[in-house]
Amino acid sequence: MKFDIRRFRTVPSTMDLCRAYAEQGAGEGLVVLADEQTAGRGRAGRAWYSPPGRSLYLSILLRPNLQPRQIGWLTMIGALAVCEIAQETANAHLDDSRSCASTPPAPPPPSQAQGWAALQFKLKWPNDVLLNGKKVAGVLVESSLIGNRLDYAVLGIGLNVNTSFDDAPEEVRRRAISLREALGHEVDRNAVLKQLLAAFGARYAMLPASPLADYARRLDTLGRRVRLQVGDEIVEGDAVRVEDDGALVVMTDSGKRTVTFGEVMSL
Repeated sequence: MKFDIRRFRTVPSTMDLCRAYAEQGAGEGLVVLADEQTAGRGRAGRAWYSPPGRSLYLSILLRPNLQPRQIGWLTMIGALAVCEIAQETANAHLDDSRSCASTPPAPPPPSQAQGWAALQFKLKWPNDVLLNGKKVAGVLVESSLIGNRLDYAVLGIGLNVNTSFDDAPEEVRRRAISLREALGHEVDRNAVLKQLLAAFGARYAMLPASPLADYARRLDTLGRRVRLQVGDEIVEGDAVRVEDDGALVVMTDSGKRTVTFGEVMSL
């Protein structure tokens, strides 16, 4: 896939701007990239913490030949691409730091998060990327259907590259982390963007092969006791598997429940 990157200093939302381009007939591969979002959002319309010039806020216009029931695959490959390149960035930093050290590096002070610790990148159903249990990125897909045909989809990615959460709301500070906070130094955003688009393009080229197996292997939610907010309802049970359309199968005390949307909450 060839990417047409359009950079903006400030936009309300890369998702909204990308959708506007789509409605005007823009081609697949258009990337709306912003240094700052003033009204960025995640799932369920939640605000996305987007301080200027620190991280990656982008949306990609896609026109895949997929059935509506396969739209969830776009979320899967987007999350996988982010997870993989974030892991590669962390591994490269650790390898470079160790190769330059004449003596084994000392453990970092607590204030430097887990700079020399083992960094584990996992997925949280349905679309969060976790770094040692904290959210480092989120993926959002919005689509437009014409009848039973997928017209286009917009894949939004927010990746906390160099964000500092010192001034963020307490709830955000408790749950979020950036690559900079984990590694203890600034990360080249342009290099991360290049890696991310390459990784996503490679996975997108594999469609219409299902990405479910790779997604499930990375999914930290499986095999755990979970509590999900599904609309006004709470669903609690053991997360046993993910269906090919991305739905989570939960074994509750009253039997099997298939959840197509919702948020995994802490027990």
